[in-house]
Amino acid sequence: MKFIKYHGTGNDFIFVDDKNIDESQLPEIAKKVCHRFFGIGADGLMMAGESTKADIKMNYYNQDGSVAPMCGNGLRCFGRYVHETGILAEERFMVETLAGILSVDVSRGYKDIVIDLNKPTYRLDYPDTVHPLTNGNSISLIVNGREYEMDVLFLGTLHGIILTADKVPDEDAYALCHHEFFPKWINVNFVQILDRKNIKLRTYERGVGYTLACGTGAASSQVIAHKKGLTDEKVKVHVDGGELNVLFADSVILSGPAVKVAVGEIMLENIG
Repeated sequence: MKFIKYHGTGNDFIFVDDKNIDESQLPEIAKKVCHRFFGIGADGLMMAGESTKADIKMNYYNQDGSVAPMCGNGLRCFGRYVHETGILAEERFMVETLAGILSVDVSRGYKDIVIDLNKPTYRLDYPDTVHPLTNGNSISLIVNGREYEMDVLFLGTLHGIILTADKVPDEDAYALCHHEFFPKWINVNFVQILDRKNIKLRTYERGVGYTLACGTGAASSQVIAHKKGLTDEKVKVHVDGGELNVLFADSVILSGPAVKVAVGEIMLENIG
Protein backbone atom coordinates (compact mmCIF):
# COMPACT_ATOMS: atom_id res chain seq x y z
CA MET A 1 0.00 0.00 0.00
CA LYS A 2 1.55 3.30 -1.11
CA PHE A 3 1.76 6.21 1.32
CA ILE A 4 2.91 9.82 1.66
CA LYS A 5 3.91 11.29 4.99
CA TYR A 6 3.61 14.99 5.88
CA HIS A 7 4.02 17.05 9.01
CA GLY A 8 2.65 20.41 10.13
CA THR A 9 5.03 21.94 12.69
CA GLY A 10 5.91 18.44 13.89
CA ASN A 11 2.36 17.06 13.96
CA ASP A 12 2.82 14.17 11.50
CA PHE A 13 0.38 12.21 9.36
CA ILE A 14 0.39 9.29 6.95
CA PHE A 15 -1.81 9.50 3.86
CA VAL A 16 -2.89 6.42 1.95
CA ASP A 17 -4.79 6.05 -1.33
CA ASP A 18 -5.90 2.50 -2.01
CA LYS A 19 -9.30 1.84 -3.54
CA ASN A 20 -9.19 -1.73 -2.14
CA ILE A 21 -9.24 -0.51 1.47
CA ASP A 22 -12.56 -0.89 3.22
CA GLU A 23 -13.20 2.11 5.49
CA SER A 24 -13.91 -0.28 8.37
CA GLN A 25 -10.27 -1.43 8.17
CA LEU A 26 -8.81 2.03 8.72
CA PRO A 27 -8.80 2.03 12.56
CA GLU A 28 -6.65 -1.11 12.68
CA ILE A 29 -4.46 0.10 9.82
CA ALA A 30 -3.95 3.40 11.66
CA LYS A 31 -2.79 1.63 14.82
CA LYS A 32 -0.30 -0.40 12.80
CA VAL A 33 1.25 2.21 10.52
CA CYS A 34 1.26 5.03 13.12
CA HIS A 35 3.18 2.97 15.71
CA ARG A 36 6.50 4.73 16.39
CA PHE A 37 8.51 1.49 16.59
CA PHE A 38 6.67 -1.25 14.72
CA GLY A 39 5.24 0.96 11.98
CA ILE A 40 6.21 4.12 10.14
CA GLY A 41 5.26 6.40 13.01
CA ALA A 42 2.76 9.27 12.98
CA ASP A 43 0.15 11.08 15.05
CA GLY A 44 -2.57 9.96 12.67
CA LEU A 45 -3.68 8.35 9.42
CA MET A 46 -5.68 10.11 6.71
CA MET A 47 -7.51 9.14 3.56
CA ALA A 48 -9.36 11.34 1.09
CA GLY A 49 -12.95 10.41 0.32
CA GLU A 50 -15.79 11.56 -1.89
CA SER A 51 -18.19 14.17 -0.53
CA THR A 52 -21.71 15.15 -1.51
CA LYS A 53 -21.46 18.33 0.60
CA ALA A 54 -18.02 19.74 -0.28
CA ASP A 55 -15.20 19.32 -2.79
CA ILE A 56 -13.70 16.42 -0.85
CA LYS A 57 -13.90 14.60 2.48
CA MET A 58 -11.14 14.16 5.07
CA ASN A 59 -11.15 10.84 6.93
CA TYR A 60 -8.85 11.02 9.96
CA TYR A 61 -7.85 8.42 12.55
CA ASN A 62 -5.69 9.01 15.60
CA GLN A 63 -2.61 6.99 16.45
CA ASP A 64 -4.72 4.68 18.64
CA GLY A 65 -7.26 4.04 15.87
CA SER A 66 -9.94 6.33 17.27
CA VAL A 67 -11.80 8.66 14.93
CA ALA A 68 -10.82 12.32 15.15
CA PRO A 69 -13.45 14.89 14.10
CA MET A 70 -10.88 17.44 12.96
CA CYS A 71 -7.22 18.44 13.14
CA GLY A 72 -5.86 21.85 12.16
CA ASN A 73 -2.35 20.76 11.28
CA GLY A 74 -3.82 17.68 9.65
CA LEU A 75 -6.20 19.75 7.51
CA ARG A 76 -3.31 21.86 6.20
CA CYS A 77 -1.38 18.68 5.34
CA PHE A 78 -4.53 17.25 3.78
CA GLY A 79 -4.78 20.41 1.68
CA ARG A 80 -1.26 19.99 0.38
CA TYR A 81 -1.80 16.27 -0.22
CA VAL A 82 -4.92 16.58 -2.36
CA HIS A 83 -3.54 19.59 -4.28
CA GLU A 84 -0.04 18.24 -4.80
CA THR A 85 -1.21 14.80 -5.95
CA GLY A 86 -3.75 16.30 -8.34
CA ILE A 87 -6.81 14.94 -6.56
CA LEU A 88 -8.03 18.55 -6.61
CA ALA A 89 -6.70 21.13 -9.07
CA GLU A 90 -8.09 24.22 -7.34
CA GLU A 91 -6.01 26.29 -4.94
CA ARG A 92 -9.05 27.06 -2.77
CA PHE A 93 -11.52 24.35 -1.87
CA MET A 94 -13.96 23.13 0.75
CA VAL A 95 -13.32 20.02 2.85
CA GLU A 96 -15.96 17.94 4.62
CA THR A 97 -14.90 16.91 8.13
CA LEU A 98 -16.81 15.48 11.06
CA ALA A 99 -16.62 18.97 12.55
CA GLY A 100 -18.26 20.60 9.52
CA ILE A 101 -17.23 21.97 6.14
CA LEU A 102 -14.02 24.01 6.27
CA SER A 103 -12.15 26.04 3.67
CA VAL A 104 -8.52 25.45 2.67
CA ASP A 105 -6.33 27.88 0.70
CA VAL A 106 -2.97 26.75 -0.74
CA SER A 107 -2.57 29.76 -3.04
CA ARG A 108 0.25 31.22 -0.92
CA GLY A 109 2.29 28.03 -1.26
CA TYR A 110 2.78 24.98 0.93
CA LYS A 111 4.80 26.94 3.50
CA ASP A 112 1.77 29.03 4.43
CA ILE A 113 -1.48 27.13 3.99
CA VAL A 114 -4.54 28.94 5.36
CA ILE A 115 -7.61 27.24 6.84
CA ASP A 116 -10.79 28.77 8.20
CA LEU A 117 -11.97 26.95 11.33
CA ASN A 118 -15.24 28.92 11.50
CA LYS A 119 -16.56 30.09 14.88
CA PRO A 120 -15.89 28.46 18.26
CA THR A 121 -18.70 26.97 20.35
CA TYR A 122 -18.73 27.65 24.09
CA ARG A 123 -22.07 26.13 25.07
CA LEU A 124 -21.42 22.44 25.65
CA ASP A 125 -23.37 19.52 27.02
CA TYR A 126 -23.40 15.73 27.06
CA PRO A 127 -21.68 13.76 25.51
CA ASP A 128 -18.85 16.33 25.45
CA THR A 129 -19.33 17.27 29.10
CA VAL A 130 -21.17 15.59 31.97
CA HIS A 131 -22.95 18.83 32.89
CA PRO A 132 -23.79 21.81 30.64
CA LEU A 133 -21.27 24.61 30.23
CA THR A 134 -22.58 28.02 29.22
CA ASN A 135 -20.88 30.84 27.37
CA GLY A 136 -17.84 32.08 29.24
CA ASN A 137 -17.90 29.55 32.04
CA SER A 138 -14.63 28.02 33.23
CA ILE A 139 -14.33 25.00 35.50
CA SER A 140 -12.00 23.97 38.29
CA LEU A 141 -10.66 20.43 38.12
CA ILE A 142 -8.64 18.67 40.79
CA VAL A 143 -6.27 15.89 39.71
CA ASN A 144 -3.61 14.24 41.85
CA GLY A 145 -4.29 16.77 44.60
CA ARG A 146 -3.66 19.80 42.36
CA GLU A 147 -6.30 22.25 41.13
CA TYR A 148 -6.47 23.60 37.56
CA GLU A 149 -8.71 26.31 36.10
CA MET A 150 -9.80 25.27 32.60
CA ASP A 151 -11.71 27.10 29.87
CA VAL A 152 -13.53 24.72 27.53
CA LEU A 153 -14.67 25.22 23.95
CA PHE A 154 -15.32 23.32 20.75
CA LEU A 155 -13.35 24.39 17.66
CA GLY A 156 -13.37 21.48 15.27
CA THR A 157 -12.84 19.28 18.30
CA LEU A 158 -13.10 19.63 22.09
CA HIS A 159 -10.35 21.66 23.78
CA GLY A 160 -9.52 22.69 27.33
CA ILE A 161 -7.29 25.72 27.89
CA ILE A 162 -5.17 26.15 31.03
CA LEU A 163 -3.18 29.37 31.33
CA THR A 164 0.06 28.62 33.15
CA ALA A 165 3.77 29.33 32.89
CA ASP A 166 4.57 26.32 35.07
CA LYS A 167 5.51 22.87 33.81
CA VAL A 168 2.56 20.56 34.42
CA PRO A 169 3.41 17.01 35.55
CA ASP A 170 2.78 14.39 32.84
CA GLU A 171 0.46 12.46 35.14
CA ASP A 172 -1.69 15.58 35.59
CA ALA A 173 -1.91 16.14 31.81
CA TYR A 174 -3.08 12.55 31.37
CA ALA A 175 -5.58 12.85 34.22
CA LEU A 176 -7.01 16.10 32.86
CA CYS A 177 -7.39 14.62 29.38
CA HIS A 178 -9.22 11.58 30.79
CA HIS A 179 -11.17 13.40 33.51
CA GLU A 180 -14.62 11.97 34.20
CA PHE A 181 -16.18 15.36 33.41
CA PHE A 182 -15.39 14.65 29.74
CA PRO A 183 -16.98 11.32 28.68
CA LYS A 184 -15.13 11.32 25.34
CA TRP A 185 -11.95 12.81 26.85
CA ILE A 186 -10.57 16.23 25.93
CA ASN A 187 -7.50 17.81 24.31
CA VAL A 188 -5.68 19.83 26.97
CA ASN A 189 -3.65 22.95 26.13
CA PHE A 190 -1.14 24.49 28.53
CA VAL A 191 -0.68 28.11 27.46
CA GLN A 192 1.89 30.69 28.46
CA ILE A 193 1.25 34.32 27.44
CA LEU A 194 4.57 35.80 26.26
CA ASP A 195 3.17 39.17 25.14
CA ARG A 196 0.15 40.45 23.22
CA LYS A 197 1.40 39.01 19.94
CA ASN A 198 3.00 35.76 21.09
CA ILE A 199 1.92 32.75 23.12
CA LYS A 200 3.65 29.47 23.90
CA LEU A 201 1.75 26.18 23.83
CA ARG A 202 2.00 22.49 24.69
CA THR A 203 -0.94 20.21 23.87
CA TYR A 204 -1.84 16.83 25.28
CA GLU A 205 -4.10 15.26 22.66
CA ARG A 206 -6.64 12.55 23.38
CA GLY A 207 -5.73 9.37 21.55
CA VAL A 208 -2.11 10.51 21.11
CA GLY A 209 -0.56 12.19 24.17
CA TYR A 210 1.81 15.16 23.93
CA THR A 211 2.40 16.28 20.35
CA LEU A 212 4.90 18.73 18.89
CA ALA A 213 1.99 20.86 17.73
CA CYS A 214 -1.80 21.02 17.57
CA GLY A 215 -3.47 23.36 15.08
CA THR A 216 -6.93 23.47 16.65
CA GLY A 217 -5.23 23.68 20.04
CA ALA A 218 -3.26 26.72 18.91
CA ALA A 219 -6.41 28.32 17.56
CA SER A 220 -8.44 27.51 20.68
CA SER A 221 -5.72 28.90 22.92
CA GLN A 222 -5.74 32.22 21.08
CA VAL A 223 -9.54 32.37 21.24
CA ILE A 224 -9.50 32.13 25.03
CA ALA A 225 -6.47 34.39 25.47
CA HIS A 226 -8.04 37.09 23.29
CA LYS A 227 -11.44 36.79 25.00
CA LYS A 228 -9.68 37.40 28.31
CA GLY A 229 -8.04 40.53 26.85
CA LEU A 230 -4.52 39.10 27.03
CA THR A 231 -3.65 39.11 23.30
CA ASP A 232 -4.33 41.05 20.10
CA GLU A 233 -6.54 39.64 17.32
CA LYS A 234 -3.56 37.98 15.62
CA VAL A 235 -0.82 36.07 17.41
CA LYS A 236 2.10 33.83 16.67
CA VAL A 237 1.79 30.55 18.53
CA HIS A 238 5.11 28.95 19.48
CA VAL A 239 4.93 25.16 19.71
CA ASP A 240 7.67 22.58 20.10
CA GLY A 241 7.55 21.85 16.35
CA GLY A 242 7.67 25.44 15.08
CA GLU A 243 5.31 28.40 14.76
CA LEU A 244 1.69 28.90 13.71
CA ASN A 245 -0.33 32.06 13.09
CA VAL A 246 -3.86 32.50 14.41
CA LEU A 247 -6.28 35.33 13.66
CA PHE A 248 -9.44 35.53 15.78
CA ALA A 249 -11.92 37.95 14.24
CA ASP A 250 -15.22 37.05 12.52
CA SER A 251 -14.00 33.45 12.45
CA VAL A 252 -10.79 31.68 13.46
CA ILE A 253 -8.07 31.58 10.78
CA LEU A 254 -5.07 29.28 11.18
CA SER A 255 -2.04 29.39 8.89
CA GLY A 256 1.27 27.55 8.76
CA PRO A 257 3.36 25.07 6.78
CA ALA A 258 2.75 21.54 5.53
CA VAL A 259 5.98 19.64 4.87
CA LYS A 260 6.38 16.46 2.83
CA VAL A 261 8.52 13.93 4.72
CA ALA A 262 8.49 10.68 2.78
CA VAL A 263 6.92 8.68 -0.04
CA GLY A 264 6.93 4.89 0.02
CA GLU A 265 5.09 1.62 0.34
CA ILE A 266 3.70 0.07 3.51
CA MET A 267 4.00 -3.70 3.92
CA LEU A 268 1.05 -4.22 6.24
CA GLU A 269 1.72 -7.92 6.74
CA ASN A 270 5.10 -7.10 8.26
CA ILE A 271 4.04 -4.50 10.83
CA GLY A 272 1.88 -4.36 13.92
